[in-house]
Amino acid sequence: MGLNLAYIDGQTPLEEEEKDGLLIPTIATRGELDEFEQQNIEQAVQWTLGRSFKPDRVFTVCSVLN
Repeated sequence: MGLNLAYIDGQTPLEEEEKDGLLIPTIATRGELDEFEQQNIEQAVQWTLGRSFKPDRVFTVCSVLN
């Protein structure tokens, strides 16, 4: 009979392999990671709304190599 831990949503600890490559080493739970990602998305949206993009800067012709 092992120890059965129940976590509240967002308290699930990240596995060590999930932590590898994170830019913020203090993130320890799924909830902290989700919150940080949401803040990053909101900042990106604000950044794009404050810019004016011309179609030739956004769209490019890409050829697919076989």
